[in-house]
Amino acid sequence: MSCSKDGVFGLVGGALAICSNAKVRYALPTDIPATPSGGYKTRPSWYPTLAQQLGESEPTCAPSSIKFTSPVIPLDQIAPIIPYGAMIGGHVTPIDHAYLGLKPLYKATASRTESDYVSVTAPADGTITELSSLGSPTSHRVVIRHGCNVVSVYMVLNRPSGVLASYAAELASKGSVNVNVAIKAGQEFGQQRDNALDFNVFDGTSWLSGFANPFSYTSQDQTKPYTANPLPFFTPAIQAAYQAQLQRATGNRMGKIDYDVIGAASGNWFLNGTIGYSGNLITTYQNATSLVIGGSVAGKNDYSWSHLAIAPEPVDTTKWIFSTGWWTNPDGDATQVMFNIADGQITPDKLTAASGLVAYQLVTFVANDPPGSPTGGPGYTIPHAVGYTVGAGTVRGVVGLQVNTDGSLSVEINTSMTSASQFTGFTSAKRIYRR
Repeated sequence: MSCSKDGVFGLVGGALAICSNAKVRYALPTDIPATPSGGYKTRPSWYPTLAQQLGESEPTCAPSSIKFTSPVIPLDQIAPIIPYGAMIGGHVTPIDHAYLGLKPLYKATASRTESDYVSVTAPADGTITELSSLGSPTSHRVVIRHGCNVVSVYMVLNRPSGVLASYAAELASKGSVNVNVAIKAGQEFGQQRDNALDFNVFDGTSWLSGFANPFSYTSQDQTKPYTANPLPFFTPAIQAAYQAQLQRATGNRMGKIDYDVIGAASGNWFLNGTIGYSGNLITTYQNATSLVIGGSVAGKNDYSWSHLAIAPEPVDTTKWIFSTGWWTNPDGDATQVMFNIADGQITPDKLTAASGLVAYQLVTFVANDPPGSPTGGPGYTIPHAVGYTVGAGTVRGVVGLQVNTDGSLSVEINTSMTSASQFTGFTSAKRIYRR
């Protein structure tokens, strides 16, 4: 594809591209200006706007004009809500959506009936522009565009209903349906029973400044820096009801996903030689002669095989989680363990190049609910209670970390060691990660 002005960025096939020598090619890390010393406080000019990602013209109205006047889950059916920032399985980096708990989860799976389904409704007027399957007959994705740079997203929705009921058969046969369905606040578009509902909001005028290298999200998950706290969009009564159920009981109760500290170990990292969130090699984009399809990586078990996150546990934020897409299998075996930080040992957000090599014991972790919280057993999927704390479990190994002077991070995992004192230096098993 030809172009007329070198250095101009744009989107091609869902990834960032650049005009170079009158030809369009995928943008590479070397095409991006150096990160400002204080990070990106606002969207850099080369990063696609939310409207560009949606294929829309830039709106002239403000997101503050959009009001969420209806709850997504009925207030009398809401249960503890997992905030933004969880790290679970293949979701290696802090997750950019919350999980809305619901009361049917307090019943054993086998005893739930048709009457246990609860309505999922639009929080505000908008247009449903996406209805797709997530690979299971009880797991779907719905996107609602509300206008004025505001988008709400719902995933692992058990079944479409209401204004989407007529599309159920087509969805089951095709896996996705082209939709353009107007919806009003409070109208039902789905039903939920068997798992918490993924929910988040994107605001095209907001910008998360805690990503040291936003270029890493231009190959996949481009909306991530626009992730917004949904609570301020809701009316005070709904906001208060939802906030009361958020598991995180202090601070920013909706959570946080951008923990990068420039010059320190905290935050998101990607294996050297890969192009950020996509998990693909830089050379894949450099040598591409056709569109590179995101979502999977040839020869790997998951796109997150190359991801690493060092971030606080989303609820008990005094604890630090080591979340990696490559634990012992280089093809991908996502694992989350907890740093067992010794008394006086530096925390990851303070670990800089001046700290040198620091080794930490890694342990399993378990959530401890406050006394009197509902309990379940086999066959139950009860969400953890508001204000749970995290305790250390069994030793899984040791990790050595060193922030390098070029801003990269040296990492070595040793699963045969049980004490941080055993780790005295890097070996050939060391890996390098970059922002």
